[in-house]
Amino acid sequence: MAGFAQRPAADPSMPGSFPVFDAVVQQVIRLLAPGRALDIGAGAGKYGRMLAALAPDGHREGIEIEPAYVEAHGLQALYHRLHVADAAQWWRQHPADTFDLVLVGDCLEHLPKSAGLDLLNAMVYRCGYLLVLVPEFVVQGAVGGVAAEAHLSVWSERDLHWHDLWAWDNCRATSLLLLRGYQPAPWPLEALVDQLNAADLPVRHFDGQTLVRPARLRVVAQPREVAYRLP
Repeated sequence: MAGFAQRPAADPSMPGSFPVFDAVVQQVIRLLAPGRALDIGAGAGKYGRMLAALAPDGHREGIEIEPAYVEAHGLQALYHRLHVADAAQWWRQHPADTFDLVLVGDCLEHLPKSAGLDLLNAMVYRCGYLLVLVPEFVVQGAVGGVAAEAHLSVWSERDLHWHDLWAWDNCRATSLLLLRGYQPAPWPLEALVDQLNAADLPVRHFDGQTLVRPARLRVVAQPREVAYRLP
C-alpha cells in the first residue's frame, strides 16, 4: 500500500511484511489511537510508519535485532525510542513498561516456539491490545547473510487457546491475531471487531493490490465463572 514499506519482489533481502491485512492494521490503529505503541521486529519500519501516519501524537517504540537495518531504514528517526535487542529477551529487562498497542508483524516465526509463546504471554500483561501478523507455510532460511531472517516456528490461531479473549482472520498463508491484553483499552474486543467487520476492509493478495475478500474477524471468548479482567 502506498506510503508503507513492502518487500519488493526484486529485493528479497529487504525485511518486509506481507500486505494481506494492511487495511485491517491501519483501521485498528485509527480506532485505538494508541498513546503508547510498541513495534516488535521493526524491520524496514513498515508498522512504525503506519503508527506515525495514523497516530501521530502517540509515543512509538521499536525493537529490532539486526543493527544493519537500523541504519539502512532510518529506524532511529522513526521511533521515539528504539531498542536494538532480541525481542525474546527484551521484555525481561523492561518488566514495568506498558503500552496501549503492541504490534508483532512478521516476527514470531523468526523465534523458537517456546520463546514466541513466552513473548506473547509477557505482552498480554503489558498492553491493552496485542496485534500479531504471522505467515504460515512460508519456508525461509537466512537472507542476505542475516541469520535472524530464518523462519524457526509455525503459527496460527490454533496456538492461542491459552488466552481467554481474542479474534483472528487468515488468508493467503497469513494470520492476523488480535488479543485483548490486561491493560485498559478504549474498546472492548467484541465492539472493536464489530467496527472492523462492518467497515468491509479489503484483504489483499501478496501483490498488495488484488482484492481477495473483505476482512471477517472471528472472536474467541473463553470466559471464567467470575471475570476479573477488563472487558
